Amino acid sequence: MQHTESSFTGGGAIPIVYDVWSPDTAPSGVLVLSHGLGEHARRYDHVAERLTGLGLVVYALDHRGHGRSGGKRVHATAMREFTDDLDVLVDLAAHAHPGLPLFLLGHSMGGAIALAYALDHQDKLTGLVLSGPAVIVTSGTPRPVVEVGKLVGRFLPSVPVQKLDSRAVSRDPAVVAAYDADPLVHHGLVPAGLARVLVLNEESVEKRLPSLTVPLLVMHGTADRLADPAGGKLVAERAGSEDVTLKLYDGFFHEVFNEPEKDRVLDDLASWLKTRLDGRE
Repeated sequence: MQHTESSFTGGGAIPIVYDVWSPDTAPSGVLVLSHGLGEHARRYDHVAERLTGLGLVVYALDHRGHGRSGGKRVHATAMREFTDDLDVLVDLAAHAHPGLPLFLLGHSMGGAIALAYALDHQDKLTGLVLSGPAVIVTSGTPRPVVEVGKLVGRFLPSVPVQKLDSRAVSRDPAVVAAYDADPLVHHGLVPAGLARVLVLNEESVEKRLPSLTVPLLVMHGTADRLADPAGGKLVAERAGSEDVTLKLYDGFFHEVFNEPEKDRVLDDLASWLKTRLDGRE
């Protein structure tokens, strides 16, 4: 496997850093990865290593405001800010590897971004994989509080509103410790503007799901406290695709690729991708 780091200029002249992991043999396909809230692409080195073993070239960006990319930390006012950057990376990957099948994988907030992107650009994708997608983000929150939060997010987007509990990331203490010590991970509060973006996405995505027709794999831990598993189930149930697979992992926390049983999860991902790669031959 070979690894390179590069960048492009996103909207608002913000530099977006991305990584490319390439197999040592001729590639059989491409996978673009969209990471979660507050983290960065290099937390997926082990995922990329496994996927390059399938012959896939893996591309992953640090979202604006995250990791090595520029922009105000974890700040956003519209989902399109993220999906426009993702579109640039998808086009870069497709141009570098013309004719190869191209998959999109998104985790958590990155899953919400990937889903929003796929709903607008599924003609560019061979398949979509969602891991713990943050599709339902208002569970247990009274509606009046949600509406007030949306107003705050619109007019005071930088106001901090919530902190993620790192203990809910994984059942593996070593993963949590590494997450807490990672200087590229955002450990502060989530601002109201980004929270509003995710709430608005929740409100719009359900009615659009029947238009999603690409092959779809949804993976979610049933004990996920950071992204409601009901969101993953909703996507799988409402998507219009004839090729839908829902994998629920009993008792798993948020980052299924970083749980103690991560090899089983990666096996499931690799098997799903390989079947669809082989089916195109």
